[in-house]
Amino acid sequence: MYENYLTYHHIPCGAVLNRIRAKEHLTQRELASRSEIPFQRINDFIANRRRISPENSLRLERALGVDHQGFFYQIQTNYEIFVATSRLSEQAHPEISKYRKTLFWDTDFDTLDWQRNSEWIIQRVFEYGNESEIKETIRFYGKRKIINVMKSIKDTWNSKNRMMNLKNYLNYKAKN
Repeated sequence: MYENYLTYHHIPCGAVLNRIRAKEHLTQRELASRSEIPFQRINDFIANRRRISPENSLRLERALGVDHQGFFYQIQTNYEIFVATSRLSEQAHPEISKYRKTLFWDTDFDTLDWQRNSEWIIQRVFEYGNESEIKETIRFYGKRKIINVMKSIKDTWNSKNRMMNLKNYLNYKAKN
């Protein structure tokens, strides 16, 4: 019945627990009594001050009639992975000052996701970038990734520039 919450990785477990508790018309004290978990701990779960153990997840599932075993524990894990991925994504970017914002004229430069959009960024830099931008892209992504991305590009638009820059900066010779 509540399985769709497992797909919402960006929602903390406490918020899901509180939502289901409210849908079942239970107070936190009633949920504590039904689950045999102390009231303060229930409050800490809902406020995301405390992690839910597998045992407490099973107790909460039983008290709320949730059929999916490990439901709250999985939601908590999904959310923690989402937060960790977001943090890494924010930290993982090249030295921004080496790029002209006009290179990415058709998008918001300040919100570029340098990990998720790496293939597009590499293609753009090797098609329109200057020496500084190309060198920083090579430093950030590494030669192997750049060569693999360049091999996978099927678009013939501006391929001459791409291949010339690949040859000049990576001493790479394409096999014909």
